[in-house]
Amino acid sequence: MRSNISGLLFVACVLCAARYSESARILAVVPTASYSHQIPYRPLWISLSKRGHEVVLVTPNPIENYKAPNFTQINISQTYSILKAIDFVDLRFKGQTWFDFFDERLLDISNDFAESVLNNTDLRKLYAPDSNVTFDVVLAEFLFMPATYALAHRFNAPLIGLSSLGLVAANEHALGGLVLSSHEYRWEMEANTGSNLPFFKRVWNYVTLWRSVYIIYRDLFPKQQQIAEKYFGPLPSVLDMTKNISMIFVNEPNVLTPASPKLTNMLTFSSFHIDENPKPLPKDLQKFLDSAKDGAIYFSLGSNARSADLPKELQRMFCDVFAKLPYKVVWKYEEELVGKPDNVYAGKWLPQQTILTHPNVKLFIYQGGLQSTEETVHAGVPIIGFPVLADQDYQIGRMDALGLGKRLELLTVTKDEFESAIREIITDKKYKERVLYVQRVIKDTPYDLVDNLVWWTEYVIRTNGAPHLRTNLAWQPWYQRYDMDVVVFLTIIAFLIVSNMFNLIAKLIVYVYRRYQVSTGEKQKIS
Repeated sequence: MRSNISGLLFVACVLCAARYSESARILAVVPTASYSHQIPYRPLWISLSKRGHEVVLVTPNPIENYKAPNFTQINISQTYSILKAIDFVDLRFKGQTWFDFFDERLLDISNDFAESVLNNTDLRKLYAPDSNVTFDVVLAEFLFMPATYALAHRFNAPLIGLSSLGLVAANEHALGGLVLSSHEYRWEMEANTGSNLPFFKRVWNYVTLWRSVYIIYRDLFPKQQQIAEKYFGPLPSVLDMTKNISMIFVNEPNVLTPASPKLTNMLTFSSFHIDENPKPLPKDLQKFLDSAKDGAIYFSLGSNARSADLPKELQRMFCDVFAKLPYKVVWKYEEELVGKPDNVYAGKWLPQQTILTHPNVKLFIYQGGLQSTEETVHAGVPIIGFPVLADQDYQIGRMDALGLGKRLELLTVTKDEFESAIREIITDKKYKERVLYVQRVIKDTPYDLVDNLVWWTEYVIRTNGAPHLRTNLAWQPWYQRYDMDVVVFLTIIAFLIVSNMFNLIAKLIVYVYRRYQVSTGEKQKIS
């Protein structure tokens, strides 16, 4: 008996030792000061830690309820001051598009985020020239902060990109992907994409998108190069570091995303930030929703846009409509709501996932954030969407096109339109049925999505960056990538052939005409 126990202990020790010997050191950097950019990847960090890997996470939203000796968090929450100064609702009412925001603010914001990361005292200790710290892989947010990719170069480690809202056109182009300016997949174009668009609409889309790509190459990459070299000294091009990314993990539900060509080193996932056992509601809110016998509505504009920043007349209109309805309304409102109807519960911060899963909630009114979209589909609740910024026009447009709700516009919505949309979506079963169908499709996966990303992270480490998954199109000139030189050459040849043919035909016509005139003249002389 003792020998059996000793044998089992020996095997357990061997397995533990083997696991420890295979553990890796992982650095994760997610600079964007937005809760929705952080939560999609939290299960990945925790799973990697539980697998025995040593994880260092640089984030403005440290995970509060997870502690482990092999899990270290570096807090860069000061970056929130950069975004809190922006009134996104006001920008919407001023008619500012994504490209306006890009031109006026985004490049400066990206530079500030990159500086906040690389200038962090705790992180600088890790990458200091005299530091002996090593990492086996670096995972970094793959948006507009390529200076942070220099960390992978410093540690001589493979780089994995992370995106919580689809790929940015310039990054997809840098990796050798196919960038189609009018395709529905292109979220930067907001509500301007679609099938069979008029010719000049497609021309406008083409010029607008490729102008933004050009500006990123011309302005953003050189400035980010300067920031990176400020902290690391002379470096290879950060653009080349971008092209050398091993893999990209993209938060993107396939059923909600228009099908398009994808890079071979791009993996998509969805909804694994959702808690299958959400925390209980506060007692007063639980009682409020339990009493909603006719149904309840949840209204939130997310973490970046504030309901309290809406124009007062629009807030009054919302309250008037809510007061007329037989439904209870839970409204995420960041200040004291003046004139709050009796059937409205207002709170500054609310447990969204728990609210959406309450059986009495029949409708979610929101701003179109991707993580909120995943949560409402997971809960089986249809939507009304009021887009405010970035990819939200695109997300709500997809929900509308798929029959999961309706898209309305904050600038133009009327009381009758708003009330009619609420009553239609709650009473017409087709919206609920469509949401439940999409819910089933999203949940129908052959493997655990978190475990899949863990496996691919370890695969990148095992294969020293998985170079076989990258396309060499990333390194080809644009005219070769799209065979534009061939198209131009063949066009010129075709033009020369056609023009010579017309020239010969013209000469032949002139020759025949002259012969005809000569023969006619001779006949007249004879007569």
